[in-house]
Amino acid sequence: MATAIAKAYMSSANLGSGFDIVAVALDSYWDIVEVRVRSGGGAISLVDVRGPFASHVPRGSGNIVVRAVDIALRNLGVGDVDVDMILWKGIPVSSGLGGSGASAVAAVAALLAALGYPLDRRWIAEIAGLAEATVAGEPHFDNVTASSLGGLVLLLSSKPPIQVRRLNVGGYYFVVSTPLIKPVEGKTGLMRKVIPRTLDLGTHVEASARLAALIYGITSGDAEALSRGLEDIVVEPARSKYIPCYDIVKSYAKKSGAVGSVISGAGPSMLSITTSRDKALEVASWVKKAYVDCGIEAEVRVANVAPGVEVEVRGDG
Repeated sequence: MATAIAKAYMSSANLGSGFDIVAVALDSYWDIVEVRVRSGGGAISLVDVRGPFASHVPRGSGNIVVRAVDIALRNLGVGDVDVDMILWKGIPVSSGLGGSGASAVAAVAALLAALGYPLDRRWIAEIAGLAEATVAGEPHFDNVTASSLGGLVLLLSSKPPIQVRRLNVGGYYFVVSTPLIKPVEGKTGLMRKVIPRTLDLGTHVEASARLAALIYGITSGDAEALSRGLEDIVVEPARSKYIPCYDIVKSYAKKSGAVGSVISGAGPSMLSITTSRDKALEVASWVKKAYVDCGIEAEVRVANVAPGVEVEVRGDG
């Protein structure tokens, strides 16, 4: 049949007060999946893993791309093909940058293209989110929706069929910082366990106000509102103690002009937001210094908002 290649960008989810419903795709890192489909009996094989972070991901059936393609084929009712895949892993693993979600999105998008199906980005995100349950212990759709649709996304539902809106970003620039530490197996699931399960009414109201400030501020360009929205009072305080250099990164970024800084996804990466590219470069320099002062090696990159998953069909296999 055919071979298709898909590229899906990293995403930063939660964004302060936007836990599980707000995420943004950024062009700092990406994964690529090549899918080859041929007539067969339903075998799914990950034949190779390449790229700078290949050593940190499982081979064979333990990889999320195999799970994602399996779910996709069953939902499509397709059982008479074999699928071979090659994964190029360019997103740091277990880093809070939506790497598993991007891999799953790229795999499902390439599969659809190779089979000749339309590229339904919402459906791709839904399947990839279901596959994410193998990594996080439960499905969630913020990272995968950002990687599939691109840009800034707002989830209007937390269960399939997912409802989503893609929003405009009001002229902001992003600094992605990733401490280069050993990936923690099952980190996402562990970080979800520390989250408070109940809230009093006053906390709920304040958290809702901050979510409103986040959405208004990031879409309108109101940096003052965004700064308030980035200061979460529920999830991030519970997780911050597990994030290397958290307080110092936030302090240095703020002093150098960042609107605010948040944990990216479940960490340990962090995301700082600025109002200009020049300011982003300055903040990146200070964030790098923060990690040096903490005695931690880190990768710090200035990022732009990324497009959705990109697919190329290579022709008959």
